Amino acid sequence: MQLRSEDITWQEIDGELVVLDTARSVYLTTNVAGATLTRLLTEERSLDELADALVEEFGIPRETAEADARSFVTDLRDKGLLR
Repeated sequence: MQLRSEDITWQEIDGELVVLDTARSVYLTTNVAGATLTRLLTEERSLDELADALVEEFGIPRETAEADARSFVTDLRDKGLLR
């Protein structure tokens, strides 16, 4: 999976992101973990790779990282922000 590159812009503020889909007028705000995942998703990534990054970056348990990554990806998908 990968973040759509067309018609999407974002602004980072204190480690958090505001992502805007200019074509659909849809936006998403993220926390620091979501900002990490968003940056990773500028390239093709698997759910396992995203969870690995959360474990490494934040030292959280694997189960928590998997649930957080899955929830974030679902939100991106529901907003039409993924390819």
